[in-house]
Amino acid sequence: MLLAAPDMIPKIDRYAEDKLGISTRELMRRAGEAVANAVSSLIDKGARVLIFAGKGNNGGDGYAAAQLLMADYDVSVYDVFAAGQRSDAGRFFRDSYLADGGRIFPLELNGDILVSIDSADCVVDAVFGTGFVGEYPKEAIWLAKALAHAHSPKKIALDVPLGVDAGDGRVHAGIAYRADVTVTLGFIKPGLVSYPAKEYVGTLIYDNIGLQNDAVLLDFEFDSFLIDYALASSFIPQRNQNSNKGSFGKLLSITGSSDFPGAARLSLEAALRSGVGLCTYLGEKTLCDSLLCSFPEVIYKPSSIGTLSENEIKDILSLAHRHTAVLVGSGSGKKSGLFAILEALLLSEGAPIVLDADAINVLADGSERGRELLRRAKRTVILTPHPLELSRISGIPTDDIQANRLSFAKSFASENNCILVLKGAATVVTDGREVYINSSGSSALAKAGSGDVLAGMLASVVASGVLPIRAAALSVYFHGLAADVLADELSELGVTPSDLPSEIARQLAKAEKRMEKNL
Repeated sequence: MLLAAPDMIPKIDRYAEDKLGISTRELMRRAGEAVANAVSSLIDKGARVLIFAGKGNNGGDGYAAAQLLMADYDVSVYDVFAAGQRSDAGRFFRDSYLADGGRIFPLELNGDILVSIDSADCVVDAVFGTGFVGEYPKEAIWLAKALAHAHSPKKIALDVPLGVDAGDGRVHAGIAYRADVTVTLGFIKPGLVSYPAKEYVGTLIYDNIGLQNDAVLLDFEFDSFLIDYALASSFIPQRNQNSNKGSFGKLLSITGSSDFPGAARLSLEAALRSGVGLCTYLGEKTLCDSLLCSFPEVIYKPSSIGTLSENEIKDILSLAHRHTAVLVGSGSGKKSGLFAILEALLLSEGAPIVLDADAINVLADGSERGRELLRRAKRTVILTPHPLELSRISGIPTDDIQANRLSFAKSFASENNCILVLKGAATVVTDGREVYINSSGSSALAKAGSGDVLAGMLASVVASGVLPIRAAALSVYFHGLAADVLADELSELGVTPSDLPSEIARQLAKAEKRMEKNL
């Protein structure tokens, strides 16, 4: 699904009026109708509704909603800034609401409004839309705190909750309004589906108000996407029946160690279940012998990842050159030879490389030298860190990363010449230009080993020839979907990473069958 950055919204609105003949007033009416429908779905007729209206188009949408609601509800509007409406369309709906007998009150910063909020059945935040920039005025800060302490009314946000940045998902401390429902209009904005903002959005109701028009989609360039079932399924590679193992890629996996043998097992099974034609495993001999019992289809190359000679590094490079993707790091441990392998692989031309877990940690230990290797890489690099690993390699505190996941991920990927898969709730995938935000997954994935499964699947899909950023989007979605399906049966408590590879395969099969039916 397409996501629209906030700075696109005014341009799309102007385009709708100039090219499509949809006036601002009509868009405002449709927005008001969407909000009125949300209110009516939450509370019974006759209930008390308070709408807090700002002076821009968001406030105008609030007045449009108020006019529609007043026939069935006890509606009051508070003019937050005592400034009325700036736009002609906003003034039209404000005046229409008043002409029908509507009530508008100034927002007075005292205890009376607190009593009014607590006695309401529903409150609607129509203060700021996507266009707000700068410091929050005292009225907005006061109102946000008042709403935060109100427990009885249902809380609705119009387009964007007060205090939430719709572009990058930041939340302004002490200001953000935690809505039960957010009615977002035209297009979903990236910040609304990303953490930490997602916690303040509540249930997201989307109404395109007529803007998801083919002309709009063709004439505007979108670079942000919500990874939903349809998008992820469209990235599944088609398999020609007249094919062989070489048709579906060759993966070299340099993972696991005597300390973390399970990581190699999980990533290998995920890779094999995700379609790669041939898989080669390079690791310690004892681990090769153990894995052979479970995965006889894999080619094994016993090798110590301790101190490596120049000739051994050359042999690994030669082996990598014969594969269409390389996975390094899942459970590898910080072996002395791992940095040398990474340096050799990154500075040589070849297939895309997925760096997970200890591969990232080893580069982080190299500090600026490690980041310089990323920037100088001659092959496509995909990093799959959780926030702490990203903190190590970037030098930025984890809390700062989590508070600004979208912007930080995008800037890191751009500055370090990589595709970044920032794991966590609403995993972010970006190459510094395009951004994909995942919609699947839950706390069922918050277990050691889940990342190893994701790394194996991602490397397998990359090896099969899917564009790396699309392979990442596909992988994080179906990895999360598998966990969601399993959680329905086993609970989020009961799902284990070992359950995931087979369920991923089942969900991929279902998606393929759906696509075949739609052809």
